[in-house]
Amino acid sequence: MSDTAWLEDFLPLMRCPDTHQPLRRATAEECAKHGVEAALITEDGSRVFVIDAGIPILLPASAS
Repeated sequence: MSDTAWLEDFLPLMRCPDTHQPLRRATAEECAKHGVEAALITEDGSRVFVIDAGIPILLPASAS
């Protein structure tokens, strides 16, 4: 897994592009449920954003 320690500094500022909810790191269980290695997730768990090569992919649902 890529080093994502830098993300801790920016995570408090990051928001979901769809709901504008704060984001947090997904737990191991949440990642397994969605079939990803690492991800950010909204507070209510409605949106999951994969971390690919250490970079969170924050595309709105309309872009998928």
